[in-house]
Amino acid sequence: MAMIVEPDVVEADLAAGRLRCPSCERPLARWGFARERHVRLRDGERSIRPRRARCEPCQTTHVLLPAWAVPRRRDSAEVIGEALLCKAQGLGHRRIAARLQRPPATVRGWLRTFARRAELTVASARRWTLEIEGHDRAERHPARSPLADAVDALGSAARACRLHLGMSASPWELAVALTGLLHGRPREPPGY
Repeated sequence: MAMIVEPDVVEADLAAGRLRCPSCERPLARWGFARERHVRLRDGERSIRPRRARCEPCQTTHVLLPAWAVPRRRDSAEVIGEALLCKAQGLGHRRIAARLQRPPATVRGWLRTFARRAELTVASARRWTLEIEGHDRAERHPARSPLADAVDALGSAARACRLHLGMSASPWELAVALTGLLHGRPREPPGY
């Protein structure tokens, strides 16, 4: 399982027992490194070798990724987020692929995966906004599409993080960190 972390603080957090297993909430311990990955950015590529962590009680390991590196994706959060934003504005996957200089099948896969999880993403993003702000003031528009609604809800959650928590990460990095964008089950705020 992949977890989203801040790379600058991951070693200190592991040593202090602050990183917890998503399954059992017990502290994670260092467990070597995952294989090197090359993540495509909007302009260029970036190599990372993410830290692995192990939960002794669960006997599971986790790859600790920075939020800009989306689990199980070769492209960064910014690139995939731009594709989602273009789709929410009505562009088709071929035009988005040409704009981003990515294969159409890759972009279509991102859009389909996100669309399948759009309702869960909306619910998760709205719960995060409620948890952070104390209320969910996201404007409700007539449903343009489930995907567009999910992009709007992610924007509200990212805005809440930046305004109320002082987080400086990009909106798409925050979306990945908060909701598990494009992989697995969306994350829930503590207490849900």
